[in-house]
Amino acid sequence: MLLNTLFKHWSYRIFAPGTLLREKYEALKRLLRYDIDCHEQMADFQELLHGEQYLDLAGIRLRFTRFSAEVAGMIDALDTMAPGRFPSLKDYHRKFDFYTRFLLAPPKIDAGPPFVLSLQEVNTNSKNIGNKARHLGIVQHNLDCPVPPGFAITTNGYHYFIENNDLRPQIDTLLAQVDIESHHSLQHVSKSLMELIRKAEVPRDLESEIHNAVDAWQQNNRRIEVAVRSSAVNEDAEFSFAGQYDTLLHITRDNITSAYKEVLASKYSPESISYRIRRGLGDEETAMSVLVQEMVNAEYSGVLYTSGIIHDADQDHLHLHVTKGLGEQLVGGAVIPEHYVISRHTPPVIRCPETESPSLTDDQVCEITRWGLAIEKLFGHLQDIEWALDGSGQLYILQARQLHNATPNEGTAADIIEHGHHEIILEGCERGSSGVGSGRIYLLSNGRRLEDMPMGAVLVTDNTPADLAGILHRVAAVLSQKGSRASHFATVARESRIPFLTGITDANSRFEHDSTVTVDGSRGVVYHGKVDSLLRQDSSSSSKNTYNKTLKDVLKFITPLELIDPQDENFSPEGCRSMHDIIRFCHEKALLSMFSAGRPVTGRGALRLIADISLDVFLFDVDGGLDLEKLTKQGAPLAAVTCLPFQALWQGLSHPDVHWKQKPFDWEAYDKIELAGGVPPRKDSFAFASYAVIGSDYLHFNIRFGYHFTIVDVLCGEDSDKNHCMLRFAGGGGDYHQRSLRINFLTQILEQLDFLVEKKGDLLEARILKIENVLLRRKLDMLGRLLGATKLMDMVLRDEEMVSQCVDEFFKGNYSFSQEG
Repeated sequence: MLLNTLFKHWSYRIFAPGTLLREKYEALKRLLRYDIDCHEQMADFQELLHGEQYLDLAGIRLRFTRFSAEVAGMIDALDTMAPGRFPSLKDYHRKFDFYTRFLLAPPKIDAGPPFVLSLQEVNTNSKNIGNKARHLGIVQHNLDCPVPPGFAITTNGYHYFIENNDLRPQIDTLLAQVDIESHHSLQHVSKSLMELIRKAEVPRDLESEIHNAVDAWQQNNRRIEVAVRSSAVNEDAEFSFAGQYDTLLHITRDNITSAYKEVLASKYSPESISYRIRRGLGDEETAMSVLVQEMVNAEYSGVLYTSGIIHDADQDHLHLHVTKGLGEQLVGGAVIPEHYVISRHTPPVIRCPETESPSLTDDQVCEITRWGLAIEKLFGHLQDIEWALDGSGQLYILQARQLHNATPNEGTAADIIEHGHHEIILEGCERGSSGVGSGRIYLLSNGRRLEDMPMGAVLVTDNTPADLAGILHRVAAVLSQKGSRASHFATVARESRIPFLTGITDANSRFEHDSTVTVDGSRGVVYHGKVDSLLRQDSSSSSKNTYNKTLKDVLKFITPLELIDPQDENFSPEGCRSMHDIIRFCHEKALLSMFSAGRPVTGRGALRLIADISLDVFLFDVDGGLDLEKLTKQGAPLAAVTCLPFQALWQGLSHPDVHWKQKPFDWEAYDKIELAGGVPPRKDSFAFASYAVIGSDYLHFNIRFGYHFTIVDVLCGEDSDKNHCMLRFAGGGGDYHQRSLRINFLTQILEQLDFLVEKKGDLLEARILKIENVLLRRKLDMLGRLLGATKLMDMVLRDEEMVSQCVDEFFKGNYSFSQEG
């Protein structure tokens, strides 16, 4: 950590005559440690929002708890330094802490009865079951729809199960540490969570209610087999969770509680954890209710879409997908089903393009269609319906949920070919999900493993089981030999807008591994190479939107910074609008308190540097950093500074080619211009000033360049093994993208200067260790030039190409990037 060496030469003997000043010093060290940690954690939060990392809400809650405790630590440290001066600061911290915890809090949990509801008892007001069970209860009650008899084990039962076994603390601890980008981490956490569920006991009263519900069906000692299916909260809603949870078939009374636990355990399968976290939902928000229904001895089964999912022309048609026997192979993406297209007209026109001898009669197709349209009318939106026909021809509706279809792009394949002359590898594929994606082919064959697939690949696979949904964030597109648009995988692909084409004969031999292709899911075409015109047309939406919304709401109370000007009358506890404001306030007031304190030996506090550039600096000498005979009434001339690392860094900052008077970029008022350039508008206070603790060979420099802050910590002595330079850089006046570009510029320069660099969003830390004295001073000179050159770069940088150009210019000796033109 950067502050491990903070004030290394500032020993207790200096403060021996003054206990109070020693306490202030210790409090300042503590506050600055918290300050560094808090900024790192804010950078982590920003990275979660703007980057590609996802964290379970349990992990976000844990991080916020630690962060809030460190902000509280800063307040306590400031109170030690300035007792009783800011009593309301704790109140504002408690307020922001409360608001943030409220936003992150799980929903209210009810672990009391009822634990079981029959489908006849279910209605639109039933809040303790998921949509799968609720929708079936509603269509049965309102339409007298043919639904297999059954019951739902409520979310109350799930919460009771978790509470009775005291599993919540263990679940949250495991979820807080999962890294869903790491195959090993995801598998390890999933296995641990599923074992927790499987080893836990179903409470006796819950088990009794389940058995009683099954027994109510058993008339004349008839042995009943049931299907035990998930019906989680938020399943079959905005996000389908299609295929993410287990369904167990042919379950008897004797093993129903084991099956119940297995469905609960599937809540924590790797793909379920990844899917939920990427959608920004907490574990408690997807509490598991379970649907138990009498098994249907299906002769045929399938899925009905009451609209097309790809083309506008399909919106007036229903699409019926049919397979023989149970529908698990169909929704699991293991077969290519029969496909019927049915018009909405009366009488309907029925087409079955794939076969001349369809499995279903026209009457059976029409019956399924009538029920589909009736259910669509009842709910008021397009439907995705699972159904089954038993051996006697009796139809059963097994599931009804909203159909998430896709809006196609304009244009045709011919338009693209004519315009861009791109070679078509394949066309006429079944379109499971629209969108456009381009990448290198990854053939899942010849021993290649899914976990080794690179990011952005186009996956070619034999089939598409639902657990493949766990890798959708890593692919640009999916091409499959088997499967259909009616599979669970296709549903999730459409949610993520990942193009998915299926029904590709000899898929594994048709494509060359590692070759580049572009997949157009809307038109069912695969092109050779990268088709930029198609990629630009595509308006793919990110599945991270919901996750982002949660983080954006939370970060409103964490990262915004309102307290910019320490001279403003609003720079007060009452002016704080976020945790960041509290951090800024504590940091400013602590430094002001420390640097305005007198030293017990000399009676001097901090001295203003009299220098040749418009950077206001106060010096605090702790061990031979100043020649006392050269001090003046006005302060410390540069000639009085004997601190070697300060002189070396200042040489770079004051280099003649580093411009301190240039016109800044697009600021609205002179005060902001002054602030952004690091020039304090008033010279009679510590406001906006920079602070340096100096010794003969030690420097701790807190540099203010307007809206960004830099800390440089250096030991530059005769022992090269102990020498070091550590740098921390954060903030800026530009937007997040521009600040990140400036960090990228700094990173490239520093790495070429042999620094080890770590960056998180718009925060950078760099270090160079065990370096010879003379060489370190040369590095400090270049570092000074770099810091001077980057004062306003976040206001002018536009893209990575411009960053590269500026890096080249810097090493040519151009240190001014902030002028217009």
